[in-house]
Amino acid sequence: MSKVFTQANWMEFLRRGKSIYSYAELMRLTRLSEPALRRALTRLGRRQFLTSLGKSLYANTFKTPTLEEIASLLYPPAYISLESALFMHGIIDQAPHVLHGVTLNKTKSFSTALGEIAYFHIKPELFFGYAAQDRMFLAEPEKAALDFIYLQRQNGLAPIPDEWNWDHLDRQRLQEIMTPYPETVKKDAVRFIYEFAR
Repeated sequence: MSKVFTQANWMEFLRRGKSIYSYAELMRLTRLSEPALRRALTRLGRRQFLTSLGKSLYANTFKTPTLEEIASLLYPPAYISLESALFMHGIIDQAPHVLHGVTLNKTKSFSTALGEIAYFHIKPELFFGYAAQDRMFLAEPEKAALDFIYLQRQNGLAPIPDEWNWDHLDRQRLQEIMTPYPETVKKDAVRFIYEFAR
């Protein structure tokens, strides 16, 4: 690409491009100098062609990303879990107002143009049980359930999943992956299986 990147070039680039770009990707793909790219990003932001997501990430408004896709990239490593994943898997019926994820980083919340994202710290040995799906990293239903119980216990709360749709959870899978969790979490999970699962 030429180092002269006109508005027409940007329009074509963004229409054919993807939904989220990092600053480094834009530098590499446009071959602009850093000052030229910063000026371009300011102009594109004013025209609402690109929206800053923070952390040097930009949403392409020609292909608006989902909040879930943003959550998987904004504070890596992270995956969507807890009530958000439980809702997406049909285990709970009400969507949370904030998108929930877990991360190896510190607990932190972000406000983006598309909504609020709350990340909760989890130990490295518990950071598993998720997969890429529709351009996001999503916990398995059983992993989201264990993460929920674990973090409720970490916050001194007693998890009460009596209104969960337990037929959407695989009891065998739940028991297979609970090994690295603390005993209190394992006991809760087993008790809930017998109390609430059919």
